[in-house]
Amino acid sequence: MKRRLLLPLLACLPNLAAAQQAPMNDYEEPEIAPWVEDAYTLPPFPKDEDLVEFEVDGASNVRTYVDRTAIGAGTADGVVRYTLVVRTSGGATNISYEGLRCDTNEYRIYATGTLEKTWAKARSSEWRKFKIHNRPQKSLANYYFCPNFTPVRSAREALSALRDGIHPAAARSKFLY
Repeated sequence: MKRRLLLPLLACLPNLAAAQQAPMNDYEEPEIAPWVEDAYTLPPFPKDEDLVEFEVDGASNVRTYVDRTAIGAGTADGVVRYTLVVRTSGGATNISYEGLRCDTNEYRIYATGTLEKTWAKARSSEWRKFKIHNRPQKSLANYYFCPNFTPVRSAREALSALRDGIHPAAARSKFLY
């Protein structure tokens, strides 16, 4: 009699072991490939006639511009790249080639302009979260290039937002960073 009970139990053991290894539901986490940044090339040095001015939150004594010929958008990596020109009321000018990762709320400086009108590789070029002193980058992300944390699809869309003073999707957004 013991043998009759034991045999059906032994027959169930392989099924029991398989059931413990199988997930409790049919959902499996999709494998997400790690993000990889696309290769980029530095644009030609900006010319005054190609600069488009934009407004920066909280800036009082500076004028900020983007080189309309150096906007890169719609890339596979989702980065919006651009040349930024900042001029102070005292006459100082800073020029940099930068990128915005809209989905992660980060920016990166690839290169800075020199007095000889050439590019110098940035000393520190890692992706960084916005800080209070990054007003031009935050304004570009919030109002022009990253409405609702989504990168613009083209340089044309970015230029349209700059000329209009705000991207239409940003005007509807309640979640500015």
